[in-house]
Amino acid sequence: MIANVVSTSTGGVRVVCEFCGRKSRAVTLNPRGRVSLFDLAPGWTEAPYSPSFVHVDGSVGSLWTCPACTRKLDRGESLTRHPDRTSLVGASSRVTGWLA
Repeated sequence: MIANVVSTSTGGVRVVCEFCGRKSRAVTLNPRGRVSLFDLAPGWTEAPYSPSFVHVDGSVGSLWTCPACTRKLDRGESLTRHPDRTSLVGASSRVTGWLA
């Protein structure tokens, strides 16, 4: 199963980039049980979804993009979602820039 957030052995969580699979540093959940964008390193972006929302690839909740992939999208480059995600969807799942 694809995860947008993974738990650590110390009780923290790491968000996972939807494009390259990179994981953030470990952070703690806020009082509402969600990851706060302000706890992550600068450059991480979030496409916010309800924690119960199930995506086509089977993952749930918000989608995250790492700083490196965010820079590529800001330059207008095309990115393909992580192979684990596209194999479940059955489509190429290409994204170009933020306004595409």
